[in-house]
Amino acid sequence: MTYKRIEVTRGIDELGEPEELTWDLLPVVDSLLTAHLDENGLPKKGTTITPGMVLVGKIGKSRSHDPAKQPTALEIESLDFAELSSRYASMWQNTSCYATSDDAGTVSDAWIEESEPTKAVVIVELHQQ
Repeated sequence: MTYKRIEVTRGIDELGEPEELTWDLLPVVDSLLTAHLDENGLPKKGTTITPGMVLVGKIGKSRSHDPAKQPTALEIESLDFAELSSRYASMWQNTSCYATSDDAGTVSDAWIEESEPTKAVVIVELHQQ
């Protein structure tokens, strides 16, 4: 078995605040595409990773972020993703790590390292080519 260690550093957003490691990338990324992530934006153990999947969910505020203009719970539940995204996505930057063909495999472990800077670590058992 071959394993790959993937490290993703939490950066600083356009407002000078730490990016958030999370599964909740709405309204930038449809929540259907992040169902395999835990609350820290890490893939759950046993998840099969394919190219293009969100490997680590990470989001930051953009310069146009306005806390007074957040989507309401009603909007989040009632609007389709395209409408929600068109209205609110410009307030955030999706800085997630996406899997490449070199990352295809099964997640064997994932954790947050509270170092400076904070890192998300994902261990993938690679599929045989």
